[in-house]
Amino acid sequence: MSMGNYRNYLHDPEGRIYLAACSHSPVSRRLLLALERYKQDLIEFGNPWDIWLEKIAHARKLFAGLIGASQEEVFPSFSVSSALSSVLSAFRYEGRNGLVLSDLEYPTTNYIFLAQQRCGAKVTTLKNRHYTLSPDEYSKAVNGRTLLTSAIQVSSLNGFRQNTREICQMAHEAGSFFYTDAYQSLGTLPVDVRKEDVDFLAGGNLKYLMGLPGIAFMYVRKELIGSLEPTNTGWFSQKDPFHFGAERLDYADNADRFQSGTLSIPSVYAAIEGMEAILEIGVKNIERHIGELTARAMVRAGECGLETITPADPDRRGAIVSFIVKHPHELELKLRERGVITSSRGTGLRIAPHFYNTLREIDTAIDIIGSMKDY
Repeated sequence: MSMGNYRNYLHDPEGRIYLAACSHSPVSRRLLLALERYKQDLIEFGNPWDIWLEKIAHARKLFAGLIGASQEEVFPSFSVSSALSSVLSAFRYEGRNGLVLSDLEYPTTNYIFLAQQRCGAKVTTLKNRHYTLSPDEYSKAVNGRTLLTSAIQVSSLNGFRQNTREICQMAHEAGSFFYTDAYQSLGTLPVDVRKEDVDFLAGGNLKYLMGLPGIAFMYVRKELIGSLEPTNTGWFSQKDPFHFGAERLDYADNADRFQSGTLSIPSVYAAIEGMEAILEIGVKNIERHIGELTARAMVRAGECGLETITPADPDRRGAIVSFIVKHPHELELKLRERGVITSSRGTGLRIAPHFYNTLREIDTAIDIIGSMKDY
């Protein structure tokens, strides 16, 4: 099946051009069916915890499959923020206390890292140059005192795609752990935690994984799990979550030790459908299709006189193309009235195509944006 035929995958009676997967996925027919199943399970069983736990296990298996990890190395959480906070609460800033990241990270990483300063961490924030960074800039900042290095895989600002494998190798050579936020790449680029050799990786389901807010997953390398004891914890982090009156912590042996409390169960139902769809279509197929769409957007933008802050090199570009316009948010609202769904961020107006988009939709959207760029 050609990618263009997947347009019917969406539930959109208005026939809009949806180019905002970097912010939130569109509503799919499968997602609506998943929520209907959740409703029916709730009506029929009242409190079907056995079903819900099976759903959570299934979602974790799917996420692990997407990134090449084992299920024991993956745990679900409410968001990347909650997952990362849990992992970092296990760190002790003695001897090594450096945290290195950049201003191209999604803000949650910056804020969580900065909060660790109260625990003794020292944060170094690399500054981008024209919305890009090189591995050399990380090598200058990472040293024998660096505990954790973070490099986002694809920046949500402009789609800049980093060579995380090279940065990870450099961090490991300096004795640092390595973390990557893959929120803007999962579902659009092949990810393999073994090949990348990362220690920690996080991603959520509401964007390219075609789900809803309220659920995300974190990978923790199995060799590290036993040595990390989080203080940001909850009942699902323990070997026996139902033990009343506990007087000591008894962490789960796997990545569950970083879990907290009850998840957003409707989001779990939705996450399963979204990830299954991505796996059925094939991430490599999606990557190839998105590459064609973003390349077309770059060319068409030049023809319309639009200035972009997204790298021209396809190897340095994810599934986002961002244009400099006078009033990004206001233009986003105006485009919505025209049936084109985009997402503003910072100084840019972003388009983020996915498997359901077509070249014709890209042409139409760029022509409309070009005609309104001075708005």
